[in-house]
Amino acid sequence: MKQKVLQRLLLAFLLCFCLKASALEYESYACAFSSNFFELNKLSNKSFDPTDNAKQFQRICIQLLKSNFQVSSPKDISKAVENLKNDGDNAIFQHAVKLFEANKGKSALDIIKKQCLSVEDASTLFFAETMKDKLRVKDLSAWDNGRIIELYRCAVGAGYIKQEEALLAVKPAVDFLTATYISWDDYFAHYFAGKQLTALYDGRYSSVLEGARQAYAATKGKINYGEVPLQNPKNIPEKAGIILELAYEPSPSGNQWESVQKLVKSKKILDSRDLTAVQNIKKKFPDVPCIEFLEVEIQFRQRAYRKTLNLCSHLAELIETAPKDSALFQQIQLIYAKAALKVSKPAIAETALAKLPESAAKTGEFLETEGRLFAELCGTSSDYDKNEEYKKLANESFKAAEKTGHRLPQDIKNWMKTNGVRS
Repeated sequence: MKQKVLQRLLLAFLLCFCLKASALEYESYACAFSSNFFELNKLSNKSFDPTDNAKQFQRICIQLLKSNFQVSSPKDISKAVENLKNDGDNAIFQHAVKLFEANKGKSALDIIKKQCLSVEDASTLFFAETMKDKLRVKDLSAWDNGRIIELYRCAVGAGYIKQEEALLAVKPAVDFLTATYISWDDYFAHYFAGKQLTALYDGRYSSVLEGARQAYAATKGKINYGEVPLQNPKNIPEKAGIILELAYEPSPSGNQWESVQKLVKSKKILDSRDLTAVQNIKKKFPDVPCIEFLEVEIQFRQRAYRKTLNLCSHLAELIETAPKDSALFQQIQLIYAKAALKVSKPAIAETALAKLPESAAKTGEFLETEGRLFAELCGTSSDYDKNEEYKKLANESFKAAEKTGHRLPQDIKNWMKTNGVRS
């Protein structure tokens, strides 16, 4: 009997020891996959906790969570991870790639016009144009999965989550990365491609890559990557210089497009001083809706309403066949309606508003603007029923705005009390 008890105790000890050894090896992989981020932020890669149990570094982890992942407390972690999985940079890249697949033989500029893309989405399309055929693994999942591991390591350093729980949470990402990339150069080449996408809009993609490469060189003196080998079941040959081979280099059109994205990125609001720059850009890229819209916005802010209306008329023709769920398409219709009402053209405003799809996801701010325009249309028709319909539509938009959590200003609340429609 005693012998059986001793055997069970020995088995339990061995099992515990093996599990602990496995966890330590697993931790090494997680640290290696996220090493670049923590090297750049001067935190430790020795253990899963990047502060290496030094409390003075906890504040850095808290700040990194807030600035890089929009995580301000433990309850934000799961939502941030889901966003990375479902709506991360890989999802943005894949959407751009699908646009090329759906528009065979079309250039990035052709698709930008046809789909009525915003400046930011257009920039992503130029990125995808050159990267979709360069990447060995045809996506940016290295970047998003690496970010998930980084998030959890920061959360451990911040004291938001226990290390054991975080290691368990990153297991799917670690397993995927280990099985997908054939070498550490291969992994980091794909990871850096995602990192370059995030630096695309202000033209820093080259300097960001160089900084990341230097950090990778530094980690090789601290991490023995040979002790954590990646799987290569298909015996795919490794490529020398793959990191530079997969670096983003824009096409000639993409290179020109940088003047657009830099202008938009540098300022939250363009004003009359930027009008000449926008008009010069229009000469390089004629009849591109998102660029035309930049001039429309400037003219409207300058209260040049008739000019705005004329520009919108041209824009309406350009986007006639564009997808109605395009955010830019909807913004154009709203400003078209605004300009029309400013110059007493309610019929044009009504036509523009009628083109807004009911099914489109609308923000509270968008719904408030839509409601205001319908409210302004009240009383513009000689038909009583039509005016009542405008009133009803205005109330519906305002109520929908409130449902999104948007706080309506007092003047709208007063209008709703006076013009409420009984259901």
